[in-house]
Amino acid sequence: MAIRHLFAHTADTTLPIFGNFFRFTLVKNQGAVFGINPQMGNFTNIVFIIASIIASGIIFFLFIKNDNSIARFSFTLILSGAVGNLIDRISFGKVTDFLDVDFFNISLGNWHIERWYVFNIADSCIVIGVILLIIYYLFVEQPAKSKEIMEKE
Repeated sequence: MAIRHLFAHTADTTLPIFGNFFRFTLVKNQGAVFGINPQMGNFTNIVFIIASIIASGIIFFLFIKNDNSIARFSFTLILSGAVGNLIDRISFGKVTDFLDVDFFNISLGNWHIERWYVFNIADSCIVIGVILLIIYYLFVEQPAKSKEIMEKE
């Protein structure tokens, strides 16, 4: 809301914060993460709203089911990001992205980006939560299960 208000008072869609490296760039994103946009018109928003509600329910269930603090923190970050983007979709019909960072150029086969996709804080929460969850399952949960199996044998 604050970013939309900030840009409502200027004709610019980009405000440099640290030169060209970090800037606020207003993007009203109807699609999803990393520029994914299925091009279904107004139906796109409905699909993403339904998907966000279902995903939020699943994440909440996993949060309740798991008692590990790292996993719960990860689920909290993911759920916070999903709900934040859901609120934007319901309120405005699109997600407000504004963090514009020029980390480094990326090339994978024919896929190339010279500037990172514009994102928001909710997206950051989701990505950090997923990374923490992967680390948790690979280095905490999986070794604990392996140790438990070895002890039973």
